[in-house]
Amino acid sequence: MKRLWGFWVGMLMVSACGQIAERKQPPPSLYQLSQSDLDLSGEQLARGYCASCHVMPEPEVLDRTTWEKVLPDMRKRMGLYLEEDFGTSLPEDEGVPDGIYSKIPFITREKWEKLQSYYLENAPDMPLPQESKVAPRVGIPGFNLEVPNFPFVRSSLTTMLRVHPKTGKLWLGHRFRALFELDPANQFSQLDSIPTAVAPVEIRWKEDQSFELLTMGLMDPANDSIGSVSTFVKNDGAWKSQPVFEKLMRPVHVEVADWNGDGKPDYVISQFGNHLGKLSLHLSKDTAFQEVILKKDPGARRSMAVDYDGDGDLDILVLMTQAKEGLVLFENTGGGKFKEKQLVSFQPAFGSSDFRFEDMNGDGKAELILVNGDNADQSQILKNYHGVRIFERDNSGEFEEKWFYPMHGATGLEVGDFDQDGKMDVVAIAFFPDRNQKPHQNLIYFKQEKPDSFLPFVLKEQLEDHWLTLTKGDLDKDGDEDLIVGTFAFDQLYQAPTKQWRPFVVLRNQLK
Repeated sequence: MKRLWGFWVGMLMVSACGQIAERKQPPPSLYQLSQSDLDLSGEQLARGYCASCHVMPEPEVLDRTTWEKVLPDMRKRMGLYLEEDFGTSLPEDEGVPDGIYSKIPFITREKWEKLQSYYLENAPDMPLPQESKVAPRVGIPGFNLEVPNFPFVRSSLTTMLRVHPKTGKLWLGHRFRALFELDPANQFSQLDSIPTAVAPVEIRWKEDQSFELLTMGLMDPANDSIGSVSTFVKNDGAWKSQPVFEKLMRPVHVEVADWNGDGKPDYVISQFGNHLGKLSLHLSKDTAFQEVILKKDPGARRSMAVDYDGDGDLDILVLMTQAKEGLVLFENTGGGKFKEKQLVSFQPAFGSSDFRFEDMNGDGKAELILVNGDNADQSQILKNYHGVRIFERDNSGEFEEKWFYPMHGATGLEVGDFDQDGKMDVVAIAFFPDRNQKPHQNLIYFKQEKPDSFLPFVLKEQLEDHWLTLTKGDLDKDGDEDLIVGTFAFDQLYQAPTKQWRPFVVLRNQLK
């Protein structure tokens, strides 16, 4: 056992463990760690215990006060309870399923105190500031801001915005179980109002005017299974829904493509969940679907169908969040089988939120564009590593970060050649911005001036909205793409509405 442990200690000390790292060797299990009687330092223990579940966070990713709040939960997950925990609620009292918090201790009190001291002694007193960056210019070139006026009271809790690619109509999902079709040509007047079982988050239109809708269930952290994908068909002027997939665990995204090559649509559903969740592929089989569970972990945020390896079939790119954050490739090997490969990994406070896979510099190879800034968990502080990133593949096929722009709380992303100059631009929104930054940086437009060089712009109008959703589309059918930014005013979440409805703003493209 000691010989095996000596190997692990050597691996832990020489391997790089920063904010972004890919493990070349599997870490020791919690059981292996618990059986060791070696006298290890706090850093060695951290590199062992933390890396057994996810990329090890370095002490500087959080300040000391925040570590003091976060570390006790990590200790309890490893099954160690101390006198200070007496009188507090246990995980099972809060509805946490079995298996998330260990029933037996995998770490001794002595080892825990050394590990905890390593973090507290090496953490900064205050959250680290953002690194130096190009200051954003005020006023987004080529766009005019429009704030539609809705003369009635309704909670501004937008969960989905999508522009119909053929009609230009705006479809809006509302937290309080509703889907609206709005007419951009007539001051966004309401064309239709469709009740839904729970909050809508994704829509897919069909050729026959019907559509499929993904509803997520509770938006608050929960282990419920009330999400669904349903088909909506209009019959005699009324919409009727029929479930396609039910009992989904807080699903947040669905990707539809033909992964098994039978000419029928298959579905990848990102069931974000909370303590439990999964990434599930539903392959068409005659009159039913066969579920293939690609990952049993919570935190699947978005998937994308791409022929990553150029072999003619579709693979799956997935953004995983929660503790085991990273971008994962599921390579299609045929027969409904997929081979998993971790492309990029992040430490658990990274806050990954959204990604795209596009050729940004015109070299014929797609890059990964990612925003990270989810800040709704236990460490709700400003983080200097939140922002917008681009990763490109090197000659060996590994991804490396090539561009980073710090942006507190970055949560949404769109990519496109909005000014039609032949170069791809980036737009990012932040649901958790630094409200003290002037000018406000809750929305930044990154214009690509030359390959891999972006100039940031912010709105001239300093709006205080809480922006959760972002989409692009041609609202006026004039040949250029507009941007629509959705409001989620969480101060209106648990009270009767008293303000006029302000569900979104529009950045109208003035190119044509």
